[in-house]
Amino acid sequence: MPKTDYIYTITAAVPANLIEAANHLACLMGESAADIRTFRQARYQDASGTQYAVCHSVVTDTFIYPLSKRVLPEKAVFESDNTLPCYDRGLAQQALDSLNTEGGMRTAVNVDPHQQFKDWGLVPIQIEEDLL
Repeated sequence: MPKTDYIYTITAAVPANLIEAANHLACLMGESAADIRTFRQARYQDASGTQYAVCHSVVTDTFIYPLSKRVLPEKAVFESDNTLPCYDRGLAQQALDSLNTEGGMRTAVNVDPHQQFKDWGLVPIQIEEDLL
């Protein structure tokens, strides 16, 4: 059986007002510049009506360790010394500072995402679209 470094899963919910900041955090801590588009649209909401973008992904300890210590890595793993970063450290820090605080990003490791969304009190937003 092949060995993999992707031994964790992360489930995240981001309030709509933090989507941009959370994307910069995902880009800095992720595997590629494409992670800047991790959170796109709020599709869940809580009882107060706050809307959230959510995701569930496999990650390595290079993602989990800085997140658990609440410290941003010096640079992204895909970043070289000859490239300009595609993320804003200030926005990434804003997202990290909000982690698991009232009104902030929520994360959980190695959980069933649908159960976690329920535990957080999140329900899918009903979208009515015309079907042709």
